[in-house]
Amino acid sequence: MDRRTKAALNRDKGPRLMAAWSKPVSQARYSNDGHWYAPLSRFPAALVDAGGYLLFQSEHEYRSSPHLAIGKQISVRKPGISAVPEYVRMRTTEDAPSTDIDVHDYEGTEGRQKLLVHLSRERNRRLVGQKKKSSRSLACEVCCFSFAGVYGGLATDYCEVHHLVPLAEAEAVRKTSLKDLAVLCANCHRVVHLKNPPFTVEEVRAMLTGPK
Repeated sequence: MDRRTKAALNRDKGPRLMAAWSKPVSQARYSNDGHWYAPLSRFPAALVDAGGYLLFQSEHEYRSSPHLAIGKQISVRKPGISAVPEYVRMRTTEDAPSTDIDVHDYEGTEGRQKLLVHLSRERNRRLVGQKKKSSRSLACEVCCFSFAGVYGGLATDYCEVHHLVPLAEAEAVRKTSLKDLAVLCANCHRVVHLKNPPFTVEEVRAMLTGPK
């Protein structure tokens, strides 16, 4: 998402947060990362992020700030306004109030970026493609659901390909042949992986044909 789109989405968030914090200003600009803002023109004014704000009582105070690079947009050196000495922290990011209108009563914080480091088994995408090409049908081998049959041409080549022997169980690099793969629909593929080790294709098929 480009900066203009972000600015449009965040246009009302600054004023709403400042009102929630009982800090009325003539203008408030919001940025989730506290780094880029639209310029200020009415004072007192504030630059706001999810956890607090940076207040400018006058245009002189704003334009003379050594922490802002003011041009067509305001740029604040990373990590953003929270690192500026005059920043007023109202809440941590975790309990900052939601400014998005929702019809539900319950809300939670989502979307923070985390760096996750883990090992995963490399998959050969060409092998998956070859399995699709060599299969007489891309209908699910468990329930016979066909994406092409239900959704038409847009989904002609769609299915999911399942490793009958999970790669996670491999102790080293191994050869995989087409007979080691199964064509499944998304639902059956998820059910296969509801336990570890996964259900077999036959076990999931039996769930569909067994007593109700």
